[in-house]
Amino acid sequence: MTKVRQMTVLALLAAISFLLMFALEFPLPFFPPYLKYDPSQICGLLAAFSFGPAAGFAVELVKSILFFLSGKSADGIVGAAAALVAGASFVVVAGKVYHSQGKNSPVVGLIAGTITMTVVMVTANYFVFLPLWGLPTSQIKLPLIVAMLGFNLTKGILTSLLALVLLKALGSKGILSGIARRSWNSQ
Repeated sequence: MTKVRQMTVLALLAAISFLLMFALEFPLPFFPPYLKYDPSQICGLLAAFSFGPAAGFAVELVKSILFFLSGKSADGIVGAAAALVAGASFVVVAGKVYHSQGKNSPVVGLIAGTITMTVVMVTANYFVFLPLWGLPTSQIKLPLIVAMLGFNLTKGILTSLLALVLLKALGSKGILSGIARRSWNSQ
């Protein structure tokens, strides 16, 4: 694939990712309403699996900047930064594991990405993001930590399942030239 075509695909994935975040952000049941899910990380995963972890990071970075600039981020720059940290930790690790394992199966990468995102986001929320929103660490209690842990695990699992369905669908249509075919033929 030429560099121009690769850049075009990444730009499209970043734009789609932004639109998914902009249009489909919603709170999940059983979690505090400020913890919102959106399926936009799927595009970052496709980029990371197709072109490597740096491409996945680029998609997440552009998406987060566009979301902040759109004015829809109710939490401002802190919310956009939190979305970037969550997305980047997930897609970079998933892409790195996928590529280091000979591109055989995205499942191990998705599991590693989900675990990494969960650990990173619970830690980052506790020490960085919640204090920036005005909640000192001394006031962060166990129920909030459990909610953050559960939310990020749920988010990672749901996004992983959606990504696997999309990979399989795109592979069966021949849209992804080798990713999905390699991934599904090895299982």
